[in-house]
Amino acid sequence: MTASEKVAVKSAQKASFGKVFAVQIAAYVVLVVLALIPGISYGDAEEPAIVSFTVVASVAMIALLAVFNPFRDGVAGHAISVIAGLLSVVCATTMMLGRAIFPAGLGDEDTFWMQEGWIAGVGGLLILLIVVSFGRQMARENRTHLIRSLSHNVVEGVAMIGSAGWCFLSTLLPIRSGENAASTDYGSTTAWAVAVIVALLLIIALDACSYWWNRDADPDPQSKNPWIGIALLPVMISGIVVGIASYATVMF
Repeated sequence: MTASEKVAVKSAQKASFGKVFAVQIAAYVVLVVLALIPGISYGDAEEPAIVSFTVVASVAMIALLAVFNPFRDGVAGHAISVIAGLLSVVCATTMMLGRAIFPAGLGDEDTFWMQEGWIAGVGGLLILLIVVSFGRQMARENRTHLIRSLSHNVVEGVAMIGSAGWCFLSTLLPIRSGENAASTDYGSTTAWAVAVIVALLLIIALDACSYWWNRDADPDPQSKNPWIGIALLPVMISGIVVGIASYATVMF
């Protein structure tokens, strides 16, 4: 490929920030709409676990980032990130991990918040992601672009893992009451207000960063429409902010 052809390919891969911003707005609208739909309850009839329909959007973003991937970490790196993201979704929508870490009766409490199980799962997944990504790079015989490959793999994995945090968006919307992860029975109005404001500011900051990410991106020449993946990155990473804000509303 000649220099002029490379320039042409690189130009074709990029899009105006207006398009990137439009994709982000569309993603947020879909997430809010899905969060407004009553979730699916399961488990104890008196204190059921509730899975919000935003889980559909979380999984969809993982799939879209895998298809329109802007990272140069190879097929193996993409696969590692997708697996980590799906495991994060499992942690956000099931009680198995929470029951194992926070058994009934611990600390004079007869229950646990699903956010606790998810945050614990995220911590473990992030550690595994870093260890696996580093080990994968060390196993390469030719370690060219080591830092780039490692950082791309970690950032992609963080975005995939964070996407599941949107499963708790309904807890930040004052639409209905309940007893657990999908409830709006927060500890206090002040805690809820502070958590929501801080989350919004962080989400806006991440979206603003995507301007520079889109401008300075150097995706794999084989990638198709990687700007879509760049547009989804701040939305997916913001899932971590949403999950932590949700946890704060039920703990304070």
